[in-house]
Amino acid sequence: MLNDVELDRLSISHGQVLWVIDGMNFVPWLNRTSLGSVLKKFRLKKVPDFQRLGHVGRAGADFAYGFNEVMDCVLAMKLVADGLAFRHVEGLMRFDPDKLRHCYRRSYIEAESGAGEPLRVTAEDGRQVSVSGLVLDFKAQISRMGALSTPGPVLLDPWQALERYTASYVNSHPSGVVRLSQLATEAVRLALVAPVVKRGRKS
Repeated sequence: MLNDVELDRLSISHGQVLWVIDGMNFVPWLNRTSLGSVLKKFRLKKVPDFQRLGHVGRAGADFAYGFNEVMDCVLAMKLVADGLAFRHVEGLMRFDPDKLRHCYRRSYIEAESGAGEPLRVTAEDGRQVSVSGLVLDFKAQISRMGALSTPGPVLLDPWQALERYTASYVNSHPSGVVRLSQLATEAVRLALVAPVVKRGRKS
């Protein structure tokens, strides 16, 4: 696990971001070229928002992706993989980006400690399961007309996440619920060993 200072120093290229997401294997139906095209589409919608970092008028292949930018890409693609429409993912990602960046860091730091400390659940027959890490919940609702509403991202501890997943789905189904600690730790692990990727055409 990286500490706060080390996390701030994380920096990889666009090609390495593709390698990381490909290695996480939650969009196996997309090859690198197709994945790059989807990420470019998100980037044009300011996911990640490189203008915030002062990167204006530069091609995507030139950008340096820090921890937050890597997580923007990873989370956006995970939400796509979970079946949300592109416009809905964009809406969730841009609703409160500052709070989302705070969620990324906390989810990584508290993946096995703090609010994310493992919760052991024991069944009546003695079977046990351990759940750890923080879960991101946008509490998203999509109307019949396709309109998205969300109060913004919140983090759930293991017990809250268990309650969320096991709640009644009679009138609603949870959308935009992601095991963020798991995504963050795996993304960082892969980013640290990502090979240098030769640049092709700019994306």
